[in-house]
Amino acid sequence: MLSEITRSLHGAWRIARMDPDALKHFDLTIDGFWRSFAAVLVVAPFYVVFLIFNHGNQPGLELPTGPAVSIEFFVAVKLVAYIASWLAFPLVMVPISRMLDLSQTYVPYIIVWNWSNVLVMAVILPTVLMFPPADEAGPSAKMVLMAAQVTMLFYGYLVARAGLQCKTLTAIGVVVLDLLLSLLLSLLAGRLL
Repeated sequence: MLSEITRSLHGAWRIARMDPDALKHFDLTIDGFWRSFAAVLVVAPFYVVFLIFNHGNQPGLELPTGPAVSIEFFVAVKLVAYIASWLAFPLVMVPISRMLDLSQTYVPYIIVWNWSNVLVMAVILPTVLMFPPADEAGPSAKMVLMAAQVTMLFYGYLVARAGLQCKTLTAIGVVVLDLLLSLLLSLLAGRLL
């Protein structure tokens, strides 16, 4: 499994470098599809660190009565929402890929998408640690965070193009769908906080 993780992460990096042969680094079988969900286990500890550093740094985390939510509750709710979004997106993509006549590339895309999320966390976590998204963060910190987010959206586009082997507008639409689903689940989690 370790060699598959290493190869897959190398493939995710190759996609970021726009290597047309990047898919050769992934196990694109149905077994590789199921094993690719192990990527959530690779990312989860880093996401917990991300959440701990963001606790109290975002507006809207106060309960109506005034006291801040505990860090444990915050991390638990956000982690469940994150894992739910990780599982929900592949489910939502089943009918979407059928509708767009991309069923034959669904499995490779989800494999690549799963492993690419590790690379996304590898970029976002250090950025957030160096430039926390607090209200009092300066404009340069906010610009760096925005640049990182835009970069990750572009990377999501590259992942969609490589995995789905689809047209530009389709890839953009898939990235927007992924973003909206993540935002929706994050918003629902935020309602619990």
